[in-house]
Amino acid sequence: MSRILVILLGLLLGLAGCDGGSYTKNGLQWSYDGTPFTPADLKTFRSLDKHFARDAKRGYYRGSTIDGSDGASFEALSDHEARDLQTVYYCDTYRKGQDYWAIPYVRVTPIRDAHAPTYRVLGFGYARDRSRAYEDGVGFTVRDAASFEPLGSQFARDSERGYFARAEIPGSHGPTFSLIDAGYARDRVSAYHGHIETDTPNRGPYPVVRTLRGADTEALRVLGRGYAADAAHVWYRGAPVLHADAVSFAVVDDVTSDIDANDRTGSWKQGRKAAASTR
Repeated sequence: MSRILVILLGLLLGLAGCDGGSYTKNGLQWSYDGTPFTPADLKTFRSLDKHFARDAKRGYYRGSTIDGSDGASFEALSDHEARDLQTVYYCDTYRKGQDYWAIPYVRVTPIRDAHAPTYRVLGFGYARDRSRAYEDGVGFTVRDAASFEPLGSQFARDSERGYFARAEIPGSHGPTFSLIDAGYARDRVSAYHGHIETDTPNRGPYPVVRTLRGADTEALRVLGRGYAADAAHVWYRGAPVLHADAVSFAVVDDVTSDIDANDRTGSWKQGRKAAASTR
């Protein structure tokens, strides 16, 4: 079997098993996803869901002991989060290239400074406690943790501000902050576009939020492919599309085309004037 085929097979096996797994018992032997393991206290061991389990001594994730956990108070909160009286744990798996990404390895990380008694899972990977918000086990500062709520996978709000990718949006109005689509949001003051920039040389991915200056927030409509418009303006990823005609501006549905939008003045590509369409 060629190396490429082995890698592809490993990837397929990994994808097929991403959300699987369960605890089973055969006689006195417990297994997770077919792999035997020995609980610290066999008599009190029980599964909590498809990934987490506990006994009188310890908590478990995918059949692996969570070191230092208190089994008596251990409880599952989500597919990735669990807690005991003192600690909140973020649990996931990772894979290694030398195994052709076929074998999942367990990773358990105590969430730094999380307050276990008040930690609450909110959805979209977010959570909060008495003083902070969290995304995928990473804490970040918000104005009012008690009112913090996710609006989607990236945008969120509390009683004072809107947020994108864990960062506060300066000047935003939390009480009226709402999602338009995955990339655009608005409040009573303005409208915003957020995305994760991945194309900057020598820099890893980072969040970018742009305010749509001069936007009529009530008339704003998302056109697709990164574009939005009101009656007088067009934006691409939150940046103004200069000299575009808002009334006639429309996106091109064909993703194989050399352009992504048209208006009465011509063709556009990623917010810039493009050569004439070759339709």
